[in-house]
Amino acid sequence: MRTDWQLRWSLCFAVIIGLTAGVPGAQARLIPEKNAAATAPSEQTEIQRRLDRVIRLVDKSNAPNLIGRQRWRDLVALHRPLIERTLNHQEFAEAVNALFGATGLSHFHYYTDQDWFFWHLRSAFGGGSESHADHIGLMTERIDGNWFVRGILEGSAATDSALRVGDELLSVDGRPFEPIGSFSGKAGKPVTVRVRRKPGLVLNVEIIPVRESLHDAVQRAIRRSIRVIEHEGHRFAYLHGWSLLGGGGEYRQLLDLQDEVDGLLLDYRDGFGGVSTPAMRFFFGSSRPKDGRDPDECWTRPAVILVADGTRSAKEIVVDAVQRHDVAPLLGTPTPGHVISVGGFRRIGSDGLIMLPGDRFALEGHPTNPDIMVERSLPYTAGHDEQLRQAKTVLLELIRENEVGLVGHGRETRPAATTASGRVARATTN
Repeated sequence: MRTDWQLRWSLCFAVIIGLTAGVPGAQARLIPEKNAAATAPSEQTEIQRRLDRVIRLVDKSNAPNLIGRQRWRDLVALHRPLIERTLNHQEFAEAVNALFGATGLSHFHYYTDQDWFFWHLRSAFGGGSESHADHIGLMTERIDGNWFVRGILEGSAATDSALRVGDELLSVDGRPFEPIGSFSGKAGKPVTVRVRRKPGLVLNVEIIPVRESLHDAVQRAIRRSIRVIEHEGHRFAYLHGWSLLGGGGEYRQLLDLQDEVDGLLLDYRDGFGGVSTPAMRFFFGSSRPKDGRDPDECWTRPAVILVADGTRSAKEIVVDAVQRHDVAPLLGTPTPGHVISVGGFRRIGSDGLIMLPGDRFALEGHPTNPDIMVERSLPYTAGHDEQLRQAKTVLLELIRENEVGLVGHGRETRPAATTASGRVARATTN
């Protein structure tokens, strides 16, 4: 089954605030387009002028060094005729992204104002009300030409609605579903979202979109996701880490919960990267990764981390370190291996945005495999999450092994708990 998830997310902005010396930190900026049309030949079409602008920006970036300058020129020559024959902006974007995809680099993408990430990037780095978008809080995925609910942002308009992850999005107010276009100009007004819950069951859901910064919506969702899950007599802290682009206050909140719970479910499956430092400190403290960590500085109780193709870039840095130091098992599907810093963002007119790759890191092209492989089915699941269900089971086993292994007083290290893949996960507790 063909999915557009890899196209839309695999080249997304996972390390939004570039990586330096192996740790994200250098700020990326959103730079508006300068008027390139004034120097372009008058006989050029708008498509040709836009393509020339894109190629000039790429030529000035580090991308040709990563690709190989001659290979980049050859790819441009191969793809240019196809791009110049496109008839509209959407076709242009798809053709340009085919060119970028042929390079094999992550963090290399062209977005239009009909892409969710166009507005997320603008709100994260452009600021101001002009960067706001009308939305209901859905993360979506296109599979075989059909749109499905991939995720629902906590605290959004869709949170308390009848929508469920796995629903097929058919239409909004009678028109075919579009991630941005379906809600544009409709903030504050009820819309009817028609979904297929499963073959033979179609529902109409009324929701009122809001107009806001998508970056703010994601950060709110991270904060609102923090909760305690009761499971078979035990208490699990839960965080949906949609992004690592923020101040990291969510990790402080988790540490404040540490004495009240038995373990942690950290959901890194969807969203983007950002800056790895807060998450690394959460697991390892301010010193180098090692056992016997200070429980006031970092998480020391059993934990399970859910991973998938949305666990990208800065998140991959974190889960790779967690896995290598046997801190917690990873459960889910492989990460994409997309760990290149963002070299910058450039506006292409008022309705285009290009993300340029910066520096390549060792994990680029090398997915991190989970310790426990659990596939994730999306279409028509009606909100059922098999990966999360199994993560609860694994975490419960780790907690019980930890309880059996406690001896004496003070901090003790629990016995090694072997995961399904044969790796070892360790944790410490008081």
